[in-house]
Amino acid sequence: MSVDLKGKRVLITGASRGLGVHIAERLAREGALLVLAARDRDKLEGVAERCRQLGGSAQVIVADVSRSEERVRLLAEAGPLDVLVNNAGVEFTQRLVDQSEEQVRAQIEINLVAPIELTRATLPAMVARGQGVVVNVSSMSGKGATPFNSVYAATKHGLVGLSSSLDIELFGTGVHVGVVCPGFVSESGMWANTGLRAPAAMREVAPAAVAQAVVDVIAGKGEVLVTPSPMRPLLALRQLVPALEGPMLRAMGLAKALAARAEPRRR
Repeated sequence: MSVDLKGKRVLITGASRGLGVHIAERLAREGALLVLAARDRDKLEGVAERCRQLGGSAQVIVADVSRSEERVRLLAEAGPLDVLVNNAGVEFTQRLVDQSEEQVRAQIEINLVAPIELTRATLPAMVARGQGVVVNVSSMSGKGATPFNSVYAATKHGLVGLSSSLDIELFGTGVHVGVVCPGFVSESGMWANTGLRAPAAMREVAPAAVAQAVVDVIAGKGEVLVTPSPMRPLLALRQLVPALEGPMLRAMGLAKALAARAEPRRR
């Protein structure tokens, strides 16, 4: 699918590291006018400079999207948007009983409340212009069970539901809402930071594939699963026979991999 982003104003949250960097650089190659938001100014400035070298323009706004007043300021400084990419996210891979109230609230606020509120504030202007796109970066954790990551999975399920529901709600307005669901991402991002390997049945995907999926949603796709495995048949089977989900996760090695990821945090 083709997309023309030249001169389009695009806000990317969580743009200072991980997938946010790859998404920013990919959209810069398309000539987008980028607004890069995160908490670390130095890292943001570095990403902005690389984006300018790739042909895009880049504005830096230091903001903490977990705070309501910061979200309001961010949108005020960003100006009218053609595309909003809700990418900022945080996770704590631990048993639920090992997580603090602060960790639980941080995941809910950053992963779900912030995208909802940024989208809610951005939509009226998009609808008035009759065009615009919101891209929510979810996860394969938003499509199925993720043991030892239950709060994160809950927020990512929420993003999937938000995206599909809103896209139907906005039918006929010229505004499109879609979602990207990456699996295990190599080189960059939350999984790569663990130093572990993905289960053989799942395998890893390059961050460039996730960035391309964002472009695909901007071009009109509703949901993009970024995983090399044939996941849709398995997800369909899970819906038909829910009792199979646990055995399937164990057989694929996913439960063991996530348990190994959580274990260092218990020491």
